[in-house]
Amino acid sequence: MSNELGNRSYRAIKWLWLLLQALILPLAALHAVSPAIRWPLAGTRGIAGILPTLLLGLVGALFLIFWLIAQALLSMARFPLTLKGGALLVGGTIAQFTSLVVSGGSFTAAAYAVFFATLAALIVLAAIMAVMASRRRIGSPRARLAALLALLPAVGLAWFLATPLLPAFSRPSSWRPALDWLVLALNSGLIVFSLYRFSVFAPPPDSDAAYGREWERWAAPTIIILILSATAAIVLAGIARRA
Repeated sequence: MSNELGNRSYRAIKWLWLLLQALILPLAALHAVSPAIRWPLAGTRGIAGILPTLLLGLVGALFLIFWLIAQALLSMARFPLTLKGGALLVGGTIAQFTSLVVSGGSFTAAAYAVFFATLAALIVLAAIMAVMASRRRIGSPRARLAALLALLPAVGLAWFLATPLLPAFSRPSSWRPALDWLVLALNSGLIVFSLYRFSVFAPPPDSDAAYGREWERWAAPTIIILILSATAAIVLAGIARRA
């Protein structure tokens, strides 16, 4: 394993992963503010018309933080230590992006689909941990109940943020949307598996020292790239809304 961590192929896979994360967020932001996207309640006058904008801003800010945390953990702490595992995780993102583009979707729509896959993974992961905490009776009964009830607004959040996917996932044929959702689900599954190994419910890894060394090695480029990506997404989205 140590040989794989140091070879050029593994480093290339890791840099490719970081490059993908740098591109996905700005492209996804452009799709989210596209005039073609009809957010729920958008266009309504009065307070009802202001609420979607406020909700979109709040949800976008919150999930931007969650997305950055998830990607930082994946890149620094739980990126697979083998070339095969890293290639599989990177391949899932590329496969989902390519699948939607080939089927006629735009680059921005495909990027948003990959962005949404991380949201779905975080919600599934939260559901798994809430259920496991309840089964193992970790924490107080009120805390466990609150964790389970929090999944309801999380599902509502997922429904709200799935809005920009609907035009891209609408195809004349019945099998094409099903394939797009299947690829998204598979990519989310890869992310869930990778992040679950970071949770307290996962068995202790055999390579804590190796993960620690990778954390130190990739912390600086990961943080810099994610900050630049988030900044670019905010700037481009602001420009696109004013255009």
